[in-house]
Amino acid sequence: MRNCIIISGSPESDIDYYNNYITDSFIIAADSGWEKCEKLGIKYDLLIGDFDSSAKPDTDCETIVLPVRKNDTDTFYCAKEAIKRGFDNILILGGIGSRIDHTYTNILALNFCADRGVKACLLDRYNKITVLTDDTIIEKGEYLHFSLFSLFGSCEGLTTRGTQYDLTDYTLTADCPLAQSNSFKDDRIEIKFKSGKILFIQSNDSPYSS
Repeated sequence: MRNCIIISGSPESDIDYYNNYITDSFIIAADSGWEKCEKLGIKYDLLIGDFDSSAKPDTDCETIVLPVRKNDTDTFYCAKEAIKRGFDNILILGGIGSRIDHTYTNILALNFCADRGVKACLLDRYNKITVLTDDTIIEKGEYLHFSLFSLFGSCEGLTTRGTQYDLTDYTLTADCPLAQSNSFKDDRIEIKFKSGKILFIQSNDSPYSS
């Protein structure tokens, strides 16, 4: 697979965890995401943004300057550009922040990728978000909790195995929170469904949670 990492500009107090995911991937800095790269010593391959939230850096790196008035957010444009360049596995870091509208748009970017057969993930220190379009096996890892939400419509024939609360041939609707806050019973879980799409969220509690 051709891997791309998009480093977005959402404010985070701790970004050191980025270093756990920086590999030989192609790295795109989305607007002020370049400042995070500079702070961590990460070399980005492409810079994209309208630079309304940070000054455009003086760099020799390939740069795409976007107009402030545009149809896409900087991060969504980066996802489209990554697909255009042939990447089929996209990780977005720094795309979950205090602006819920921006976070939701980044979830829409995951859906945009999924509809085009591209794997995409939105990740911060406590959450990992993906869109499932077919049957999936998930190995037990660092996340204690997971939730399944039907995305934009009903998910028909949902069956889960290996979870604390299994479902069998269930119709999960977009307004149903039934599959929130589940956990692993076995070392892996199986998620099967006949139609629809699932927003799959893995999470851990923040030490600051009440």
